[in-house]
Amino acid sequence: MNRDEALKILRRKDAILENPSVVAEAIEVVQNTETDHGNSGAASETSKESENPADILVDSYKGAIEFLFEIGTWLTYTDDDAQSTRNIIESVVMETILQNYDRNKAIKCLTEENVDDTMEWLSHLIESARWRQTIYELAQQPRNEDCPFLSLTMPCIAVKEELIGELISVPLAWNTLEIFLKCVAYILHPLLSANTELMDDDLFLHDVAFLKSASMSSTQQQLLQQQQQQDTVFNHCLLDVEADPDKKRIYQILRHFLEMGCHSEQTYLIIQSMLQCLIRQRNDNAARHLSWLLESEASRRGRDVSRYSVYFCFARNYPTEVAAMRAILSEQSLLPQPLDALYLAYRGEAPPPVGLIRQPLFIVMLADALFASPERLLSEQQECYAYLYAYASVTAEKVDFETECRIRLDRSRIAEVNREVLEASRICKHAKLREAKDSPGKRYPAVRSRDNTESLMTNKSSSLLQWNTMTGSAVSLRAFRDLPTLLQCLHHRAVSFGVFRFLWVIFRSKRVDFELNLETMKPYCIVVNELATLNPFIRPALLSFVTELLGSVMEGMEDLSQLEYKRMLVGLLVHLITCGYVLPTIRTMHSLFERNHVDVSIARHFVTELLNVAAPPYDPTFMNCLHPLVSHPHIIDGLHAGRNTDLVKEFLVTSGKAQGDANFAVRKEFPRDIGSKICIFWQECLNLVMIYKVVWWG
Repeated sequence: MNRDEALKILRRKDAILENPSVVAEAIEVVQNTETDHGNSGAASETSKESENPADILVDSYKGAIEFLFEIGTWLTYTDDDAQSTRNIIESVVMETILQNYDRNKAIKCLTEENVDDTMEWLSHLIESARWRQTIYELAQQPRNEDCPFLSLTMPCIAVKEELIGELISVPLAWNTLEIFLKCVAYILHPLLSANTELMDDDLFLHDVAFLKSASMSSTQQQLLQQQQQQDTVFNHCLLDVEADPDKKRIYQILRHFLEMGCHSEQTYLIIQSMLQCLIRQRNDNAARHLSWLLESEASRRGRDVSRYSVYFCFARNYPTEVAAMRAILSEQSLLPQPLDALYLAYRGEAPPPVGLIRQPLFIVMLADALFASPERLLSEQQECYAYLYAYASVTAEKVDFETECRIRLDRSRIAEVNREVLEASRICKHAKLREAKDSPGKRYPAVRSRDNTESLMTNKSSSLLQWNTMTGSAVSLRAFRDLPTLLQCLHHRAVSFGVFRFLWVIFRSKRVDFELNLETMKPYCIVVNELATLNPFIRPALLSFVTELLGSVMEGMEDLSQLEYKRMLVGLLVHLITCGYVLPTIRTMHSLFERNHVDVSIARHFVTELLNVAAPPYDPTFMNCLHPLVSHPHIIDGLHAGRNTDLVKEFLVTSGKAQGDANFAVRKEFPRDIGSKICIFWQECLNLVMIYKVVWWG
């Protein structure tokens, strides 16, 4: 450091607050060197006086930082709750750091002469939860992905085992193998030990129900492009509306698990390898579900994990079939030659393991080709697709995990399911809706009697007419001549999943037809209700499907038509409740209403129709779930003015007592006003002094 550099350091604003070792060195350089002005004359004496280190530090001292902290200390005495004021001040400080953090200046903390001091104050810094949160937010900013200072901070935090739970949401920490393994162990333990009802087939099927493949038609891709992130079990309404704390915690951990697995190819391989070890050693079903969910999420994010997917299928003795499946998964397309190879192999006497064709993406591609795609199939193609689809759905086999040899194989149900898949595929491929008309002189009244609802719902013939008990009308089967045959096929899971994919595309692509004539929508509603009645495993997906339609904006549709359209969707939700899917459906509607995703008239209609099919004695859980929605001021006022007053009063009396006006907490105006002023004051001051330099010694 030369004299000019030393003087520059000492003349900085508040230089005395800089790194003590740097300031000391600058003072020593100034004192031990002389200027070039000479040793005589007034000019020389004046120059020496002006370059006195003590005078320079005094002149450069502004005291802005001490002033700010002193003001902050005073402000803590203006309110009874000093902590709230501190929180406001700290929040402004954190926000300033997040906006002005410079990774290049932060690197100066890691120089040889500064690293010891840096580690000392960093160890104190991470003791504070607020400062750790600031570090996590900095680490998640794209510009700080490989910041050396933040990367150094992660191992310092990971040393404390109790803080590992905070790092499961910080991708920068996963770049260190030791920390990543600790995070994996942290999240796998609760997932593997969770209740089997939380980690079951329904969860996986809900997630796969909205999976998109590249082989879908361009129309389908446009319809589902915007839904790719929001139509999973973790990104829809379930996590927000679920009241069960244990289930909510598991879903939150599951979200972090998927993020970690899809962070990079290395993290995916490590987690999948660990899960496969658990599957082979313990035959752990929870680990198997997690492996499928991770593979499904990787496919959804466009990751090519085909070589790992086929490797974990116990099919190393079938290299030709493994290569064929990998080509299909890699291209995300039903390639003719690889499919023919798989078809011939699974028709043979010694077929490959069924796990090879139970890949989530492959199942989705087969379902779309058979049911949802508008493209015509040759008879040979349809037979090939249907056989592989049926084989994957009902074949039961047992494999020795150590030798990878098959012990038992049961293919007895393939022929039956294959016929049903072909029949349902034919109907979905060629179904053309005609204008729905009621039979002449015959009308089916709306179901209002709550005593016979259960018998009606369990009667198969009546279920064809009860697609919507809210409108007071039914639909002739002439509008969909093959409807009874299709409904008979829905008992099989394979068919129901394919028909669900078919309905998902239909409801999103035929909105124009529904706008012109809502009668054309009724046969599809019949199928949705029958799916809900016969297949409990697909009800969560149906709820998400109907909820998304209910909360969407129908651009171009007349207000009356849109209202009737959404009333029909409400009928589907009420039918879900009569099928036993009660609490999730009610909570979802409540969430939509609170977020203004549905009009108050739709929520009011939902309440009235639900109370029409439900009668005392109510289950306490049901009452607690529905009461906040029924007693909401915007809903209860409209209900009391209509014909459903008795039903509402009956429910409110039965559930205890109606809640009155909302209780507004008494808040002191002075702390609220002073809090906003503190925020503005601190923001302006911190922008001037750039307090982040003090924190990072940049």
